[in-house]
Amino acid sequence: MGLFTASRRDSQIGVDFLPDGVAIAQVRTSKSNPGQIMRSAFVKASGQVDQVEALKEWVRSNNLQKSACVCLVADDDFDLYQVEKPEVDETEMIQAVTWKIKDLINYDVASAVVDSYPMPVSSKNNQQQVGVVAARETVIRNYVDGIKSCGMELVALDVPELARSNLQTVHNSTEQSMALLGLTRSNGMLSIYQDSDLYVNRDFLIGIDQLEQATAEDESVFDSLLLELQRSLDYFESYYGMGTVQNLRIFPQLPVTEKMAMYLQNLTNFDIDFISFGSDESTPGLEQHCFHAYCAALRGVNL
Repeated sequence: MGLFTASRRDSQIGVDFLPDGVAIAQVRTSKSNPGQIMRSAFVKASGQVDQVEALKEWVRSNNLQKSACVCLVADDDFDLYQVEKPEVDETEMIQAVTWKIKDLINYDVASAVVDSYPMPVSSKNNQQQVGVVAARETVIRNYVDGIKSCGMELVALDVPELARSNLQTVHNSTEQSMALLGLTRSNGMLSIYQDSDLYVNRDFLIGIDQLEQATAEDESVFDSLLLELQRSLDYFESYYGMGTVQNLRIFPQLPVTEKMAMYLQNLTNFDIDFISFGSDESTPGLEQHCFHAYCAALRGVNL
């Protein structure tokens, strides 16, 4: 969120504070194999104090003090809005969008940290929209202090919705529309891109736990997921008028998500595959909890 500066180091770390632990991913930033996963880990801990201590110990044990770090702000710690773009100079944009959301947040806007990002124009609405991220200043300060106390150099704060755009899979989707489906134990996150620009972002309450309840006799949960996907795809096609989505990419690749993918493929016309993180056996896999941490670590990396 406006804190990014280029790092000269050969790697970058992404950190994602989850309800039950800290997800961490380290990627290469050098010209040789940029974006390659070097390591990933999920350290169990609950509560801010214990999570920072767990992260500090992980950094110490891997001798990664002074490493460049991109940290994600947890979903519960920020609000995301979509408003009409104010007709002001870019230098006045933050002040203008802050005024627009002052009645939408439940705390004093003077104590908020606010940033914005452009959104695509719909074929049905020529009014440019902007996305606005807002968080309490005290909350943001806790993230900054926590990362610094671990001995790392904080170069950016980000949010999961935007971090997914860093994936090489997204950057390779030039001139094509692509949907990205990420699944946690309890929910799903769908993002739709065209030419690597984010058009649609939506969460729904179907995750791996629900998918594992499917049986050969009852696959209704797959139908429910398909319905959620189709609603988002239909919105993209009708609101933006850019045709149909051609590709769906999924994470993580598990027996249950492979079964789900086969089910969806039989009922849809787009190409379905799983996100790949490396091209050779020397590349470590990605720990299941670390998808967004990995996306964060890719910020600014020249893939």
